Amino acid sequence: FFSFLLWPQATVKASEVWEQVGGMGLGDADNTMVITLETLGNAIYAGIGNDTDGGRIYRSTDGNTWTKVNNDGFGHVALNAIVDFEVFGESLFASADDDNAVPAQPGEIWKSNDGITWIQSGNDGLGHNHNTGFYEMAEFNGQLYAGSRNATDGGEIYRTADGTNWNLIAASAGGFGDANNTIILSLKSFGGWLYAGTHNDNGAQVWRSNNGTDWNLHLDFALFNANITGVNHFFEFNNLLHWFGIDAAEGASITRKTTDILTETFIGFTGDANNIWYSQNAVISDGLLYGGTRNNVTGGELWYTSDGVNLTQIGLDGFGNVDNFAIYALTFKDYLYVGLSTGNALKGCEIWRRYSSSSFGMKTKKLPDGQQNDRYGTTLETSGGQTPYQYTLIKGALPSGLTLDENSGEIRGTPKESGDFQFIIQVQDSSKKEQKSQSIYNLKIVAGASDTNISELTILPLTGANLN
Repeated sequence: FFSFLLWPQATVKASEVWEQVGGMGLGDADNTMVITLETLGNAIYAGIGNDTDGGRIYRSTDGNTWTKVNNDGFGHVALNAIVDFEVFGESLFASADDDNAVPAQPGEIWKSNDGITWIQSGNDGLGHNHNTGFYEMAEFNGQLYAGSRNATDGGEIYRTADGTNWNLIAASAGGFGDANNTIILSLKSFGGWLYAGTHNDNGAQVWRSNNGTDWNLHLDFALFNANITGVNHFFEFNNLLHWFGIDAAEGASITRKTTDILTETFIGFTGDANNIWYSQNAVISDGLLYGGTRNNVTGGELWYTSDGVNLTQIGLDGFGNVDNFAIYALTFKDYLYVGLSTGNALKGCEIWRRYSSSSFGMKTKKLPDGQQNDRYGTTLETSGGQTPYQYTLIKGALPSGLTLDENSGEIRGTPKESGDFQFIIQVQDSSKKEQKSQSIYNLKIVAGASDTNISELTILPLTGANLN
């Protein structure tokens, strides 16, 4: 059930040691695909594809033992894939898809406050029976957005403010007016905009909105590279927006958005035309971006880059097994976790994690929101290495009024400005090797009441006349 692989990778670590922590389909060979991985609190969640019984969610608190926490297909065998997780408010949301795209069973979205008990969010198909699934969800301006798969009328975007009641974004109806936009494959908040990527056999499209209601066509691949039929996943790396492009003819690519004007740099990810699809998730760890591919010929591949341009493969195609045709899912919780999907119905999917020569790094991955002119305090957590640690802000800036304690890792103070702030913090341990690890953080400060009115109050002198 468990196995190890050792891959020399001098450019990354002294060695890469990988342990299989989920084999034989996490105990059921009918679980053939790991589509998405997510972390919340002390647990890791795996979204599984299962054509026999329906999509499943597995949960692990140690990264080693996995427990199924939902009813198969949420009660529908046709909902054979769990394709995305998203944390919104205090809940974890999961989207279920009929991967066969037959509109007999509309897709569904479910939510859980504890990761174990699940309740449905919204109606089947969010009110549209031709919505056979929901591919990606994203938070933007305090609301949760979801993009649908609709091969009949075109994919659409829905949003909710309370996690229960969903509304159609009218501008997105019918695939933004083009029924060939059959899926809203990707959603991402970046730079004050919400971006949406579509699947379209005539050439994928990128749309964006600065308010979630009004949308404009930002990029149409049909005009210059119609082979790119899907914008599969947006991610932010080195302060730039990137996305994965699906190209079954020439091999998938990465697009990097360099300016607000339509100037994009197209980057061939691997030079292998058999890599036709990229991961549903991209993971950044220690300044490196990790992503996987779908390769039906030699097996899915795992790659990393430090600059978004030069890429290096880690290990073997399919982790040494050609049946492992895709690496769709990645996440990071103390270690890098990778989910492998298989075409061997007798073997089942696999989950692997990497043990490096050092597991030193910051455990804190997300900072809590703050409010302008209200006291704020949170402490970064670090694991591994030798204490004491030293924390340094190496890029970007904290909101005015907040400071980083270099010894404790506490970010504290009273923020004087609102907005979204991004910065990089480095932690260094006290070992002779002086291990260093960097993490990118996003901190949202919500606008609050101004404190300027306090200075306008008139203070009367303390005299007897004023005490009557």
